[in-house]
Amino acid sequence: MQFKTLAVSLLGLLWAIPALAETTKFSPVTGVEATLVIEGSTLNVSVKGETRSEPRTLDFEAINELKVQIEDFNFDGAKDFAIWQLDDGMGTYDYFRVFVYQAKTGTFKELQPDCGDGFVNLRVDKKRKVLLSTYWEMNRPKQCITRFTQRKT
Repeated sequence: MQFKTLAVSLLGLLWAIPALAETTKFSPVTGVEATLVIEGSTLNVSVKGETRSEPRTLDFEAINELKVQIEDFNFDGAKDFAIWQLDDGMGTYDYFRVFVYQAKTGTFKELQPDCGDGFVNLRVDKKRKVLLSTYWEMNRPKQCITRFTQRKT
């Protein structure tokens, strides 16, 4: 009887594995719905609204769990998103990929920081309307300030 219970439990667990995808829905602007589905190290993005948009799949080089953060990263009034994870080494740093909503195309565009190779330990400074992150120069950590005043996204 214990074997039968164990077999049924394992079968139920195997059936539930595909359901482990994390789904996040949000509205970047009124009348538009974005859906983000994370499955392992893959992100599926779809946007539904007035402007037609094709679904998009992004692959991440990630061992650790991917997480979603919804925020207005470029301070234009539309909600954007970031996908982040702890670094795959000692788990000391948070690595972010930031995607901002483009109203004209109905899609999300990936942002790059003004310095360094990516957004590490990202902080949003709403007061100054900048993104703060860390980068390294000559093996020394420095603060990167990404501004949007003269940038068109």
